[in-house]
Amino acid sequence: MFRALFSRPELLTFFTMSVLFFICIHGFDAFMAPYMVRLGIEPQTIGMIMGASGLASLCIRFPLSVISDVMKNRKVFMQFALLLPVIAWPLAWMFPAALTFWLAKLACGIAAASWVLYNIIFIRYFPRDDAPAAVALLALAGPIGVFISNAICGVVALWLGSTQAFFVPAIAGCLALLLSLRVREEEDSHKAPHLKACIDSAKRQLADRSIWFIGLLATVVILVPFATRDTLTPIYAQQLGAKAGTLAVLSNIHLLFYGVAVALCSSVFYQRLGLVNTALVGIGLQIISSIFVPLTSNMWLIYLWQALAGFSFGMAFAVFMSLSVVNTSEHEQTTRMGLFQTIYSCGMFFGPVLMGVLLQHVNVYAGYWVIGGLCLIAGVLTPLAAKRVQQRQLPPAARKASGMLSQDAVK
Repeated sequence: MFRALFSRPELLTFFTMSVLFFICIHGFDAFMAPYMVRLGIEPQTIGMIMGASGLASLCIRFPLSVISDVMKNRKVFMQFALLLPVIAWPLAWMFPAALTFWLAKLACGIAAASWVLYNIIFIRYFPRDDAPAAVALLALAGPIGVFISNAICGVVALWLGSTQAFFVPAIAGCLALLLSLRVREEEDSHKAPHLKACIDSAKRQLADRSIWFIGLLATVVILVPFATRDTLTPIYAQQLGAKAGTLAVLSNIHLLFYGVAVALCSSVFYQRLGLVNTALVGIGLQIISSIFVPLTSNMWLIYLWQALAGFSFGMAFAVFMSLSVVNTSEHEQTTRMGLFQTIYSCGMFFGPVLMGVLLQHVNVYAGYWVIGGLCLIAGVLTPLAAKRVQQRQLPPAARKASGMLSQDAVK
């Protein structure tokens, strides 16, 4: 059971703002690649556009986590980040072209980089021992937000046209900005680190091999939905005759089962399987769901594999999110989470780009098979990564403050 330090209305406000945040940054993703195909944009260019958000996150997440610690005010950065897609999507509506689509996705990526700040603020709403479970709980905001946005955008695109759906993420961003005014940030200014301490913390995290190991495996795991759910699968489904409504259902099936898996992680899978086995099962199911999609032209079977893909991604990714904050002192959580999210942003960028290249120069089947092979490698290396986290050493004072993760927790 969670032992929240803040009131339930405050938790609900923050969680609702997080849901709106995901509607804002991923609202049109399920429809964007097929829409650009209809406009005649080349697959390789589509891959670059879809990967723009990952590129922005890759460049910004880690510096943002360090700077926000020094400034001692994370809300300001969160609010500024939300403004960018609010401006960019109406711009794409006025001038629909590859450049404005790229700018819109880039703005979403800059906003997405602030997700590390959401995680750290939410972690502070709970006792230190509940940090991994709190991260898994907040991760539910992602599938819920994108599920809602897919449903709304699907209806808008079907009845009013695809470009009108550009306003859905913009409106969600405005609502999230309003709710952010009510969010209370738990931060003791006397304990907040100074610039030198933040730089020292950043150096320690950059030199820590365990976070790089976990981050690289998370890169492979998160590459799968960005390469398949957001790029390959909508294009493949459109080739089979799918319309906007079907594309929305496909994406929402993935998100629904992703949310179910994340919800079960802290309460069921972690308790019964342990973190490592949860990740291994998830990665194994990712391999199956990837290689079987292009082997069928039956939409009902594709729905089934999409459900399995969402569930498996939820199992695997929640584990790596949880592993990223264990055995970490409180004042280093933001920096470490920022570095972790920076590393896995590579998957958000290279996944769509790689799929775009394969689509243009090989075929759709090659993309799914490459994904399956990468997942197999990640599954083999996952136990080694968890062992690195278990063996990670902190200074004695920090170790006492954070509470070292027991060996049983990562088995």
